Amino acid sequence: MKTKITTCIVVALMLFSGMSQAQKRNRADRMQKACIQLTDQQKQELRSARIEFAKATLDVKNELNELRAYQRTLMSAENLDERKIFVNIDKMTALEKQLMEEQINRRLATKGLWCDEQCNFNNRRGDHPMMRNQNMKPGRDRMHRGKRADQIFRKGKGCTNGLGLSEKQEEQMQELRMAHQNATQNLREEMQELRLKQKHLLNDEKPNKNDILGNLDRISSIQNQLAKERVKNQKEIRNILDKDQLVLFLSRPHRMQKNGKARMSKCF
Repeated sequence: MKTKITTCIVVALMLFSGMSQAQKRNRADRMQKACIQLTDQQKQELRSARIEFAKATLDVKNELNELRAYQRTLMSAENLDERKIFVNIDKMTALEKQLMEEQINRRLATKGLWCDEQCNFNNRRGDHPMMRNQNMKPGRDRMHRGKRADQIFRKGKGCTNGLGLSEKQEEQMQELRMAHQNATQNLREEMQELRLKQKHLLNDEKPNKNDILGNLDRISSIQNQLAKERVKNQKEIRNILDKDQLVLFLSRPHRMQKNGKARMSKCF
């Protein structure tokens, strides 16, 4: 008898779980359908917006790629020229801010194209379906996507790591990492708050462009500061390495991702 009751309970739970998942899928399908099924007029206007955006940003993107390549050259030099590096960071900051301004203009220009259901779907996703790569996603520093320089060192003790660090060097690396985190903590926390604020400003029913661009100014300024702090941190790391270790450090332009693909290490 107990076995039958237990079996009935298990079956009921499975049915309830299946119904709940089916309802969630149906809601998601309805929202996805509303988002994908654009009218011919929406498609045409979105295409026009994409073309205008591409025209407005093509030269900016090309120049930005050139500056990034130059930044890698500067950062791979045996002796860092901090002045040149900071000037280059300022140039990249200005261009990436310009790109984000164009993305904001495009988003605001197309905001009136969506019906209420599409707008609700887009706001929950954080951006429009045509703006999936926008640089305003929370939690990501995409203006300057550099990793801390110490992250390229392999884990290990003594001379078992990739650069053959001694225990003293590893301790110094750890101290520098903690000092860098403490020095930039306030900036990083403010950045998170600004990104959240930017998301709310963009999703507002009647977005205020001046407020959005003003918030972007502060985001750009903080990202510029963080990029320069990373350069200072890497400069201190280099001072710990001997000549041979520095050669190994500078000769590793690529790092392997989890998916096995090689990717150029960011230099700032």
